[in-house]
Amino acid sequence: MSRINLSPADLDAFLQVAEAGSFRGAAERMRLSQPAVSARIRHLEDGLGLRLFDRTTRRVTLTSAGERLRGRVELMFGELRLLLNELDDEAHLRRGRVTVGATLSVTTSFLPRAIARFRRQWPGIEVVLHDDLYGRDLDRLSRGELDMAVTPFAGGDDRFAFEPLLTDHYLVAVPARHPLARRKAVPLAALAAEPLITMPPQSAAWSNFQDAFAAIGVEFRPAFRTRSALTTLAMVREGVGIGFVTRLMAASVRMTDITLLPLRDAVLGREVGIVTLRGRALLPSGQAFAEVLRQTCAG
Repeated sequence: MSRINLSPADLDAFLQVAEAGSFRGAAERMRLSQPAVSARIRHLEDGLGLRLFDRTTRRVTLTSAGERLRGRVELMFGELRLLLNELDDEAHLRRGRVTVGATLSVTTSFLPRAIARFRRQWPGIEVVLHDDLYGRDLDRLSRGELDMAVTPFAGGDDRFAFEPLLTDHYLVAVPARHPLARRKAVPLAALAAEPLITMPPQSAAWSNFQDAFAAIGVEFRPAFRTRSALTTLAMVREGVGIGFVTRLMAASVRMTDITLLPLRDAVLGREVGIVTLRGRALLPSGQAFAEVLRQTCAG
């Protein structure tokens, strides 16, 4: 297909002449000289190899080819104006969408507060939330289904950029009737003989647990692994074992028949923050949401 060398300025001049019915009228509308408008029309006709106007001393009228072109160009310019208006609205946060993935501990703690704050400030922006288990939110992000994930992140994956928001520390969850429940704090070594319930190796916390146990010369061999903190708590409640739960999660879930204890001789935590796809800039709606997250976590 041969390349047609046309410009938006040529097409705009064509529409103005067609509507005004004269080169002079079009020049006045466009605040250009009449020869400048004539040159644009000539360039357009030469590029197409067709006459677009029949010229008389009193009036300029469209040829049949001109009529066909006018209909298509008006449609094209109309769609372009709509798109430019949409982009302008998005740039100034009058409308748009931000798609966020998050893990359970985030969606049950500070994220609803951040969403409510964001909606009050930017009511025209739609917030789409995907609450997933850890790992699935990053999979969604890598496929381009999310603008960001708000989640624990252990690093080690160059596909992602990470901005920490807070450190979420782990507490030991024991059945309320367990002997350890009478303590104010529990040493890590006291857990070595207990059936432990932890997150799987793919989680952000696994390596922290493994390193902490290795530091006291104890092999880290959990009896049960689950991706769900709710499952962990349910199993602890039934006396199946002892688990770990973060402060974020503990503040949001009913702890009936469960006692939460701090560790005496170890600090176990995970960084929670905003994960984005490296090299992909956030749209203004995403940038605004990230700022609200920062403000919410800062208090």
